[in-house]
Amino acid sequence: MNKAKFYELLLESLQKELLQAVDASQDAADYATNDQSRADSQWDTQGLEASYLAAGQAGMAKKWAEAIEELQSERESLLQGKERVELGALFECAFAEGSDYFFFAGVAGGHEVTIDSRTVTIVSPQSPLAHRLLGLRVGDDFVLPNGKFSKLLSVE
Repeated sequence: MNKAKFYELLLESLQKELLQAVDASQDAADYATNDQSRADSQWDTQGLEASYLAAGQAGMAKKWAEAIEELQSERESLLQGKERVELGALFECAFAEGSDYFFFAGVAGGHEVTIDSRTVTIVSPQSPLAHRLLGLRVGDDFVLPNGKFSKLLSVE
């Protein structure tokens, strides 16, 4: 798998998430201030709910913007080849039901990107999987929380 190509797809995917969150925030803010959302009674909370939604979407947009900025600032480090699981490692793990691909990044944990018909899941330092994999090298075994053994197949 081409790590540089994956990195660019990751940034594109996060840009799309950012734009969607900005659009959703704007739509909710427009609705919150629209005449149609004006309260008809003290129990009518549509406008208030729309303002909460707008704030939540704005928070998501900020999160995506910060993730993009952090990934861009760490570009050189993230794209360097890795021999073990650490920040910037693109790796494959064998599980009982097959293998899965992961990218270790400081942000965007849980986000998924598809490349070459493979789904790569972003793993952040806060994830339980990251704690089990940090520092492992190709061929190392590790134990999942359910007690099953898995193996690290590749690291880039």
